[in-house]
Amino acid sequence: MKKFISIALLSLLFAGCQTAPKPVSVPVAIPAARGDPFWPADGVFQAQGRTSSWSGFRGRNVERRTLFAQRRAQDQAGIVFVGDSITEGWHTLEQDFAGLSLKVVNRGIGGDTTPNLLYRLQEDVLDLHPRAMVVMIGTNDLGEHTPPADIAGNLRVLHQRVRVAYPKIPIAWCLVMPRKGDDTYPERIRELNALVVQLAASDPLVTLCDTFTPLALPDGSSKPEDFVPDRLHLNPAGYSVWRSVLYPIVAGWDFGAK
Repeated sequence: MKKFISIALLSLLFAGCQTAPKPVSVPVAIPAARGDPFWPADGVFQAQGRTSSWSGFRGRNVERRTLFAQRRAQDQAGIVFVGDSITEGWHTLEQDFAGLSLKVVNRGIGGDTTPNLLYRLQEDVLDLHPRAMVVMIGTNDLGEHTPPADIAGNLRVLHQRVRVAYPKIPIAWCLVMPRKGDDTYPERIRELNALVVQLAASDPLVTLCDTFTPLALPDGSSKPEDFVPDRLHLNPAGYSVWRSVLYPIVAGWDFGAK
């Protein structure tokens, strides 16, 4: 499988990397709610950074993971889409990828960050015996001000765990999408995406999906026409853009590889 990364894209991504060193984040213990089977009992996630500070996250996590557990048998051996609310909100996913020989499986949770994704990876993804994966995660970590280097460290652990279980499945790794230009998001997203480019380049079965450039304005912020008013979540036009860059990658995969 060949991967193409333009010089312009690399220049754009690395342009935002010349930033001052940031403090290293540490895991934050958040006690498990009574009766919550989807949270570590001691509240400690073995990853850098933290889970979402959104007040509705714990409830959404339980809701989605309960659904995932109920669907585990029927969602075996498909293309698993892993991520946060941007993935969860792709309500036309099955329709948009109906021409493929494999079913698509949505394992997005609104508000998710890399520590919780690592925690749920085995049950929600690896236990499905995926034939391929699409990964889109990281923007909420930036929202929690986890340094890009720490997020990338979690992504490397994610990649390693997938490869231990499934050495040969194809993976499409999507760049973190742009969002509003406040809170230094353009600079931090570019920095994280440059590290994602490096991760993708380290594995010949990982294909980088550029979900940044076609959705970004020249200043690195999100195009209003492709997003809902928060400039973070995609509208139907934005999902059409995502499909346009992702579908050719997925359609070219050899699903016989395991």
